[in-house]
Amino acid sequence: MSFNFLTLTKDDILRLFAAFLLGIIVGITILNLLVGPQLDQLIFEKEELLSKIESQQTTLDKLEESLAEERKKVIQDLTIEIENKMDKHVKQELKKDIFEILKSLIGRDISKIDGKLLAQTLDGRIIIVEKKSYKLDFLWIVIQPDTTISFKIIEKK
Repeated sequence: MSFNFLTLTKDDILRLFAAFLLGIIVGITILNLLVGPQLDQLIFEKEELLSKIESQQTTLDKLEESLAEERKKVIQDLTIEIENKMDKHVKQELKKDIFEILKSLIGRDISKIDGKLLAQTLDGRIIIVEKKSYKLDFLWIVIQPDTTISFKIIEKK
């Protein structure tokens, strides 16, 4: 008596293996057709969000830079220029004395400084150096973070 209940031939095993592979391929194809559009939509949304983040980051950087510039609108440095030629030691003393008068400008908000009032206050002012009087003849002022003020000095006799 021959018992063929669980006996498989080589051809039967190959057919089962081929059917198994075909089932896997068909299953993956159906899964790809069902999930593919959703996956594509998710990839698209991810790229949109990344683009939006980059755009917002650029905007944020620009706004922070603008805010930093707004904060920098104070006088940070003060330069005194004297246009005429004179003894360098007297010129140095005059610059020092003028700086002492104007040093309170450093740290002030540029928008709150009245250039006309400043010019009127300085023009014609008398400064005494080494027992000699010098009259300030105000020429010009540039009010920005690095402020420059220029004078012509007239020696009073």
